[in-house]
Amino acid sequence: MAENSKQQGKTAADGLRIREASREDSEQLAGILREAAELMVQSGVEQWKPEMFTAETVEEYFHTRRVFVLEKDGYAAGLFTLQNSDPSYWGERNDERYLYLHRLTVRPEFRGLDYGDRMLRYAEREADEQGMKGLRLDCVAHLPKLNAYYVRQGFVFAAERDLNRGVGGRYVNLYEKKRADN
Repeated sequence: MAENSKQQGKTAADGLRIREASREDSEQLAGILREAAELMVQSGVEQWKPEMFTAETVEEYFHTRRVFVLEKDGYAAGLFTLQNSDPSYWGERNDERYLYLHRLTVRPEFRGLDYGDRMLRYAEREADEQGMKGLRLDCVAHLPKLNAYYVRQGFVFAAERDLNRGVGGRYVNLYEKKRADN
């Protein structure tokens, strides 16, 4: 597997490769996100809605973050984004010494194969290579299994935040994982 951004062109023996996406990938990326959102809606999970993800909205990501695709034998199996700041979720706790991860997604046919773990480790290496203090992410508070997943990956709960400021209450848990030398 690609171990860092300088080796993105390499495909591991298991057929996995992580590469930085481009705007030309926007429709494919939107399709992956819509697919995940449709499964959430079908399962009664209140998080993403399919209409949130159009090629145009995904193309906007490229203005504020880097987008990565995990490929299995050339087929897009997952994605995630990284950004250098995230005041909309972290508020006064925002710290530009961290990278911020969003949209970690694994396509249904690839779940259970530790692809999410691989993407998280890749994101952690990106933070290390950039000399960042660590990696941060948020997770809706009402999904205990997803929150537990991030804790198992070594992320530490940092805070809970109401993004709607008491109006309708959209609570997210904020997690961080510091570099080993921090």
